[in-house]
Amino acid sequence: MSKLTPLPFALILLLTFSYAAEAQNKSFPNAIHAKLNFMDYGVLNDEDFKLGQGFEVGYFRNIAPFLNVGAPIKFGLAKLPGTEGNTFTTSVDLVAQLGNMNPEAKVAPYVFGGGGYFVEKFKNGHLQFPFGAGANFRVSRYAFVNVQAEMRISSEENRDNLQLGVGFVTLLHKSDPLPKQPVDTDGDGTPDNLDKCPQASGPASALGCPDSDGDGLTDAEDQCPTEAGTLENNGCPDTDADGVLDKDDPCPDRAGRLKGCPDADNDGIADDDDKCPNEAGPQTNKGCPEKKVEVQTPKVTDRDGDGIPDTEDECPDKAGPFGGCPDTDGDGLADNLDKCPTTPGLIDNFGCPEVKKETKERLAFVTKNVQFETGSALLTRPSYAVLDELKGILAQYPDYKLSVSGHTDNIGNVDNNLRLSQERAKACHDYLILKGITPDRLRSAGFGDQQPIADNNTAQGRELNRRVEFALTLD
Repeated sequence: MSKLTPLPFALILLLTFSYAAEAQNKSFPNAIHAKLNFMDYGVLNDEDFKLGQGFEVGYFRNIAPFLNVGAPIKFGLAKLPGTEGNTFTTSVDLVAQLGNMNPEAKVAPYVFGGGGYFVEKFKNGHLQFPFGAGANFRVSRYAFVNVQAEMRISSEENRDNLQLGVGFVTLLHKSDPLPKQPVDTDGDGTPDNLDKCPQASGPASALGCPDSDGDGLTDAEDQCPTEAGTLENNGCPDTDADGVLDKDDPCPDRAGRLKGCPDADNDGIADDDDKCPNEAGPQTNKGCPEKKVEVQTPKVTDRDGDGIPDTEDECPDKAGPFGGCPDTDGDGLADNLDKCPTTPGLIDNFGCPEVKKETKERLAFVTKNVQFETGSALLTRPSYAVLDELKGILAQYPDYKLSVSGHTDNIGNVDNNLRLSQERAKACHDYLILKGITPDRLRSAGFGDQQPIADNNTAQGRELNRRVEFALTLD
């Protein structure tokens, strides 16, 4: 058979390296292998099939994103043309290998090419140029079964040969180093890499930032920094739970739908200001029914022509029956009090549609079925389809926002639990943004093990406490 000249050999190497894929991953760049080889020196030299066998060991090193180099050493008993019986042979090669072995690959094919020195009975040395292909079949994180076929072109007459190898490959690895102690500049127990305010001390529940009222929102984000409130209310309290924050509620201890105050006769005038709180009447008559008494009234302006003087009209430039304000969606609640002014809803729900029972059940289903990798904030693949349901739910309730709250059980360090709960809530928050939900419709927070819903002394209770909750809110 004709010998391989430098130019064809260079072309073969170029074709070999044009196969672009990921080889040994950069985390584990070193590998060793051992395998059995079966060789034939007859077919390529116009003779009968001559089966020999041998053993091979080698070392490979990843030197670029798609490139490994290695040095296999071969020992064998070959049936060589022009000789009788078996001949002891050895060879040392230098080869370059391109293949597909990403960290999760089950099967990793590759191609290779190179050159080496071949010796018969420790003499008669000459050059051989191997090239071929193979595949690694993963049996563990670091170990593979290897199958490889190669053609070796020789600089010596009648020494071209074919080889098939079967063996084992392992990635060299060592234990991870101990983590460095995190830096905590302000000494508040929250490491600087997690601390949003590394120069100002604050609790871990507020990511290391000052939180004067201890409600989990930093003073910078808290609209009521000295009064404890809820996440949904931007840190402000709503004592009577009527949807109007105490700071804006003239009647903070009495629930009502008229700017937070009760209006028993539904005439648009709060009971405290209504001269006839149990009888509906216009604002011009201070909430009392009009009597047919002719009285001299001073001339007043009414720009929107709704019958309510501008001085008493809460919406002087928009005509309406509710304190002078319109009700665009016709649900019986004035726009200035309606949290969903363009969508008809219930008066008791601040003018917004009530969240359906089946929607609440789906939110509970999502809470129970969003899962993470153990001890991390990495979502499991089945969780993506579960979270995708939330996009449809938000589309059904365009005026609502979604609150995402992370929780853990009480096993482990309190600060680590808090950080994990925050990271898991943020992972769900970021996934929904990736799916097209606008950030202004989402809010996330983590509460660690501070809000259990079951007994942490039982495995079942702890499982229930490890959760990410989802709730529709109107703020």
